[in-house]
Amino acid sequence: MSDASAARTEAWIDAAGHADGDVDEMVASVIAAGIPSHAVRVVSTEDDPPVRADGVRVIPADVEVLNREWRASGAEFLMLVRRGRAEPETVDRVTGFLDRFPEVEVAYGDSVAAKDSSPLTRPRFSPIRLRSNDYLGPIVVVRRSVLERLGGFRPEARRAQVLDLVLRADEAGLDIALVPAVLAREDLADVDFASSAEAQDRVVRDHLDRCGVVAEMEHVRPFTRRLRYRIEGDPLVSIVIPTRGGSAHVAGAERVLVVEAIRGIVDRSTYRNLEFVVVCDRETPDDVVAELRELCGDRLRIVLWDAPFNFSAKMNRGAAAASGEYLLLLNDDVEVVTDDWIESMLGLARQRGVGMVGAMLYFEDSTIQHAGQIYTGGVAGHAAFGWTGGRDDLLGTLATDHEVSGVTAACALIASDVYAEVGGFTLSLPGNYNDVDLNMKVRGTGRSVVFTPWARLYHFESKSRDPRILPSDIETLQSRWLRRMQVEMYSRML
Repeated sequence: MSDASAARTEAWIDAAGHADGDVDEMVASVIAAGIPSHAVRVVSTEDDPPVRADGVRVIPADVEVLNREWRASGAEFLMLVRRGRAEPETVDRVTGFLDRFPEVEVAYGDSVAAKDSSPLTRPRFSPIRLRSNDYLGPIVVVRRSVLERLGGFRPEARRAQVLDLVLRADEAGLDIALVPAVLAREDLADVDFASSAEAQDRVVRDHLDRCGVVAEMEHVRPFTRRLRYRIEGDPLVSIVIPTRGGSAHVAGAERVLVVEAIRGIVDRSTYRNLEFVVVCDRETPDDVVAELRELCGDRLRIVLWDAPFNFSAKMNRGAAAASGEYLLLLNDDVEVVTDDWIESMLGLARQRGVGMVGAMLYFEDSTIQHAGQIYTGGVAGHAAFGWTGGRDDLLGTLATDHEVSGVTAACALIASDVYAEVGGFTLSLPGNYNDVDLNMKVRGTGRSVVFTPWARLYHFESKSRDPRILPSDIETLQSRWLRRMQVEMYSRML
């Protein structure tokens, strides 16, 4: 590492929650990365392991002392080390990144598992996910000016100071970014999750209070929370379903897809302020329409479609006929699994900066069909495609609400005014990739697209349409978005 980088950076290591000897190894790793021992600070209490490294300052875990320490520091960057071992190139990688992107105020990066070097790849900054899961990793680097702007560390955040600092930085509109490089080696099995879980809950609640967000919090697993966002008011949700009233053999029985999809919604959904906008092909049998009227009553709007198949045009026509504040775009070949699926999606859709929300979809055999979309090399795929139910990555991604590159229109919730703002689906993609285009347009407004694992449905993929993808579909998509679909930065769950 260059002497200039070393002079600009201090390493602050939190000793809490570590076994004897761990802190010494953490200290040794940052020194090996080029931080001189006199620029290493170990934040410690009497109960934490002793520090045996020469020249390293041990400072008490008292917020007043910590705030005096950084105010007296001449460093430009503070490297906050929570666990793991820094890689030899870490300091140069981060300072180089921050020099190249001076607008970035906070940076974090990837890591690898100590046991077998399995990659622990993290997403680009994801504020919705951060509420549920502190995914930031072992090392977070902040400009010292961030502490000046935010007023330093808060006493209420002890044992979760990094999470608290990043949440507050996001609230203040500061730029937080992923360094696309490995910064540390860590062993997740050795992390003392329990000792800081209460502190994390506390800082997340404080964050929600400051943002005026009301949500119930429940623990899913260590370091992972599910937030059930309270839905103020009772907004009308228009479920827009295109259909031709076809039947298919599902679960050992012949079923009229749209009828059974809507029957499941009516019988199981706990959110009741719904409108059903069914866009029917001319071929839709009269008895199917009659069944829909019986199921939905005055909540049904039938929109007729008498033209060649064009999914985009059908959905746009349904959206134009809908009167809801939100549109729930839905295929007719689905079956609801979770009763509160609409509340899960709607609560997220009403969060600041969120433009569209998608759901977890399963194939008939209960393997995963969709957990968000992945865009790379100018083409689109589905995250966790074909994974068995219950499988997850090392960071617990599938147990959290999280930002994604896109979601499938087989089940997606979007505000009606956002749909109108971006022009709905493009008619030049009549059968495939129209949802990818919609996602890109929503994200182009600065809004995010979010996936929730708590809204779950079966999706009997391709039971109701021709699944073939035409070369012209790919050409049209890439003519519009090729440059912005080269590198996937949210999910590596291929």
